[in-house]
Amino acid sequence: MAGDVILHVGMPRTGASSIQESLYYGLDNPETLYFSFDETKATATVNALFATDPSDDPRLRMLGWSPQRFTEFQRTAEQKLWNALSVATSTHSTLYLSAENCWVMQAAELQSLKKFIDAARLPIRVIAYVRPRHDWLESRFQEYIARGGRSFRVVPARMDVINYAERIHTLEQVFGQGMVELVPYAPHLFPGQCVVRHFRARQQLELPMESIRRTPGSLSLPAFRLLYAYRQQVPQRRGSRSAVMQNELLLKQLSALPGVPLRLHPDLVAPILEPLQDQLPLVSDRVGLQFPETWGERSEADCVRSEQDLLNFCEESLDWLCQVSRMPQIRRGSAEQTAQQVAERVERLRSAIPLSMTIQWNLDATKRFLRRVAQNL
Repeated sequence: MAGDVILHVGMPRTGASSIQESLYYGLDNPETLYFSFDETKATATVNALFATDPSDDPRLRMLGWSPQRFTEFQRTAEQKLWNALSVATSTHSTLYLSAENCWVMQAAELQSLKKFIDAARLPIRVIAYVRPRHDWLESRFQEYIARGGRSFRVVPARMDVINYAERIHTLEQVFGQGMVELVPYAPHLFPGQCVVRHFRARQQLELPMESIRRTPGSLSLPAFRLLYAYRQQVPQRRGSRSAVMQNELLLKQLSALPGVPLRLHPDLVAPILEPLQDQLPLVSDRVGLQFPETWGERSEADCVRSEQDLLNFCEESLDWLCQVSRMPQIRRGSAEQTAQQVAERVERLRSAIPLSMTIQWNLDATKRFLRRVAQNL
């Protein structure tokens, strides 16, 4: 069998992290390679190598690297990618490259990526999961707050993410229509509602069940309200490994609170989505089913219509928070007073992470370190 490259491009918020971590930690087959520049995902480094203007790269923006150091990093990363492609070529293996930022890269940037892979004489197949846009907006809003955002902002920073007609056209223009596979992101149709199991079956991967990882999914609406109140009162700590760990494990703890999902009111999403509705026939035809854009049919009962709705805590969630944080019951007052007490208890959760979670985090960090060492020998 000839070698090839499977380029998984997301789209963002379709379980990409779960797929990436499962492949990174669990794929152990010499005929199936997963390459991600020594990280769990290739996203940031693919952008550094092939973006027309990588000046916003976090290494330059947040870590303060000099242009010379960044250029050297690019040279090293390019060599690593070429080595991985060469192995796939010589061993006739399939190489998986997963970078969800490819979904929003411009045609010229994707052409640069394709040209680099073409030089290794490997055909490229692209796979993208596509989800209904109202679901995507809700998931993206959650991610924005989970990563430290503080404002009630539901409009995406980049509208091209949900301009599906443009995105599909760009991918097909660069890679060819027959080489781009679009899959509806519909967890209710996936085995065990798991996108990794669906990806594994579709790609016929030898990935053991015990190696499948499911990164924390969307928080319930009650849990999201607690997190939102916390973000208003306590800015997220940044810039250290422990801060990243504490934030991720805080989200994992909050994910244990059950409840209805976050739903945005039709009045909030209509101005964003109505201009894109004429794309539905094209998208439905391309993914092979009637694509469900049903935000206008949502019941208003559990929909968030304003920021005030996110500070309307139910008693069950407050009782749960006090129990898991081991702090006194919350005394209801004004919205601001209640939110402050919520933030104090969420902060306790963040700073008192269960030992079992910390151990697992450090085990994963050790595995990543050992893998980097092995790949650099």
